Amino acid sequence: MARRHQLAHQYRLLLLLLLLLDSATVEGTSIERRRRFVDYLSQRSRQEQEPQTDRGDVRDATADVEERFVEQRLDHFSSVPEVDIPTRTFRQRYFYTSRYVHSSSSSVASAASAAADTSTPSLRRPAVAASSTRPVYAFLCMGGEGPCLTKDVLVSSVHCTGDMIELARRLYDSTAHNADVHLYVLEHRYYGDSYPKFYNDNGTEESPVSNDNLVYLSSRQALADAAHFVSTVVVPRAHNQAKVRVITFGGSYPGMLAAWARLKYPHLVHGAVSNSAPVQAQLDFPEYNDRVSYDLANDEVGDCLRILEEGHAEIAQLLTSSRDVDSREQVATLFNVCGGEATLVDNKNVSAFLGDGVVFVPAQSNDPSCDDRMCNIDHLCSSLIAAREVTGSNVKALAAVSKQQRGNSTACIEVDWEGTIRYLSSDEAKEEGLRSWLWQTCTEFGFYQTCEAASSCPYGKGYHTIDLDLEICRRAFGITEGNVWSNVQQSIEQYGGWNIDASRILFVNGDIDPWAMLGVDFDHGSSSALSTIWVEGASHHFWTHEIKDSDGEGIKKAREAIYRHVVEWLDEGADAEGDSANAFVKLS
Repeated sequence: MARRHQLAHQYRLLLLLLLLLDSATVEGTSIERRRRFVDYLSQRSRQEQEPQTDRGDVRDATADVEERFVEQRLDHFSSVPEVDIPTRTFRQRYFYTSRYVHSSSSSVASAASAAADTSTPSLRRPAVAASSTRPVYAFLCMGGEGPCLTKDVLVSSVHCTGDMIELARRLYDSTAHNADVHLYVLEHRYYGDSYPKFYNDNGTEESPVSNDNLVYLSSRQALADAAHFVSTVVVPRAHNQAKVRVITFGGSYPGMLAAWARLKYPHLVHGAVSNSAPVQAQLDFPEYNDRVSYDLANDEVGDCLRILEEGHAEIAQLLTSSRDVDSREQVATLFNVCGGEATLVDNKNVSAFLGDGVVFVPAQSNDPSCDDRMCNIDHLCSSLIAAREVTGSNVKALAAVSKQQRGNSTACIEVDWEGTIRYLSSDEAKEEGLRSWLWQTCTEFGFYQTCEAASSCPYGKGYHTIDLDLEICRRAFGITEGNVWSNVQQSIEQYGGWNIDASRILFVNGDIDPWAMLGVDFDHGSSSALSTIWVEGASHHFWTHEIKDSDGEGIKKAREAIYRHVVEWLDEGADAEGDSANAFVKLS
């Protein structure tokens, strides 16, 4: 069991940085380094799912959050539902709060909620007429990849707290608006508690993450889920289709979905805030690690980049050039590699070890105000430089920092390429949505963060090539290299990539975040109807996190700019298609 748990984390280190990953020190063995190897797009680590306030406070705060389910079609695009599939629908989970609905309207909302709940027939009742003339808005936080959501998501989390929830509070409290704001979070199909159920001919339940059953997982199906949810739950709850305006919010992959919901269903979604969203699908994404190097080259962190680059080059020299047993044993001992030097004889294991770094660089989760050891780039680099001064060796400095990031654990680091492939091909990889997200990278997005020989990657240059990621698609899902490439191209054709053609979408990116390289900004994006905010010094949708006194000025200004844009959209006429505030804005 312990070994399987390690392999689970190893491949998160094989899909890791896709979009979030917070902590630098996580329990268990080699967790952070492994998660970097494949990138769990917006890889929501357990720490990121934790509420950002005191546990006692959160228990009280979630009292007004409802957990419900809505019935969804398994395949929205089949004209005749497949009669040979026992489960043609599935239960999709969502969360709701009427916290910012005035008491005079709350009884109406409650009755309409019961009428809209399609998962419990006994709750279906005739719709109730609205009794309030105040503005009615619905804010929808789009769910994405990662572990289960909890009720905390509508209280304090990294997802939609600093933008969506705070804006709802302001609109509710404001005498100028005095609005009712209904808050929702819709969990993504094939994640959390929203997996479809499948049965074989004998009536035995099958795994939802088998290759055959994953065919109903896609962003296109997820957007259709959202459209059905808005039509059958959100609008009936507000019960005034002519008045209610729906705004979608999200960060990372959910930020992509927020924008695409407005693009594909403009009659249902009035506007969208798309935070740190890499809307330009791309198979090979070396720019991610190029950006990590750029962040490390900051003058404030001194020789950090040089130590990382030279240290990885020296490890590569020890492991590959001489093929000397003693050299391999030296590396295996320094980094406490399971199986010792024999593990590092295998070329694929060496690639897994070096290609995504022997230490974790928190580029996309960088929090300048954090206090934990190595919780941001500055702290990491300070520790690395100090270790270099003490040991006099780049390699030993990396080993020392690697051990510190693992909480000084004595457990060995699992480096097992074949074991990782076996794990990712199994039902066990359902854990925390890993196999589901990996399927989406192979069938839609790519996003493979390579470390090519000619790149600026700070790790083992030439050790994470695109071939590794394509091998996983082929062996875990039976998807060929050509099909993966074609799938990525189809996603661009489906949504437009950087050239998305829509209105009332606000794209917000942080300049430290490597994912910003694939987001809409002043260099990428052709639509004059779209606005973009570029937040200097900010990491991956940091402004959606809980509001703190320690937040930098750029983060504070980004939030205010988001509030202004959304309020302008809400005040526009129902048939206004433009964005009155379209602009490229840089905030610092």
